[in-house]
Amino acid sequence: MEKNFRTTRLYKVVAAAMLLLVAALAGMIYFSPFGKAAGYPYKVITNTVEIDASVDSVYRFLGNSANATRWSVFVNHITPLNNDSFPDGIAGSRRRCFCQQDEQGMQWDELITEVVPNQKRQLTIYNLQNFPMTAANLATEQLYEPISNSKCRLTFTVFFKDAEPTLYEQVKTYFAAYEIQSIFEQNMANIKRINETGR
Repeated sequence: MEKNFRTTRLYKVVAAAMLLLVAALAGMIYFSPFGKAAGYPYKVITNTVEIDASVDSVYRFLGNSANATRWSVFVNHITPLNNDSFPDGIAGSRRRCFCQQDEQGMQWDELITEVVPNQKRQLTIYNLQNFPMTAANLATEQLYEPISNSKCRLTFTVFFKDAEPTLYEQVKTYFAAYEIQSIFEQNMANIKRINETGR
C-alpha cells in the first residue's frame, strides 16, 4: 500500500512538472518577439530606434560592410563576395558574415535582393554554417524613415520570405527570437551612438 502511495505521488509530481514545462514553453511562444506586428502581413521580429542623424548618412553607413565590425555585437566582420561586379550595398551584391575573426565557427551568406535608396535594403540569408539551429528562407530588412533633415527612424526585421516555414522552423524561431531581439537592440544602440557621435 505504501509502495502504491509512493508511486501515485511520483506520478503526480511528474505530471505537475510536465504541466509546468508545457505552460512555460507556451508562455515563451506567446510572448516571443516573433509574431504579428502592425504593418506586416507575416510574422516578423522587429526592432526600431530613432537616430539623430540624416537618413542618408545612416543608409550609407549600413551599406558599407566594413562598418559591421564597429556596430555588430554578433558579427566580427563581413567580406563582400562579388564586389567586382556588384558594388557593396547594392541589389545583387553578396557577402559572407563571420562571427569570429579567424573565420571559424558560425558564418552565413547574404544576398541583397532589394534596395530603395534611403528607404529600404532587403537581404536573404543562406548557407548557414555551424549554427545550433537553422531555418530556410530567412530574410532581413533595414527600413529607413526620415523624421527631419537631421533625424531618422531605423528598423531591423527578420522574417520568412517567399515560403511558409514548417511548424518546426516556426517553433525554433519563436525561441531564437529572444536572442535575435537582444542582438538587434545592442546593434542598434551601437549604430545610434556611432552615427550621432562618430565614436
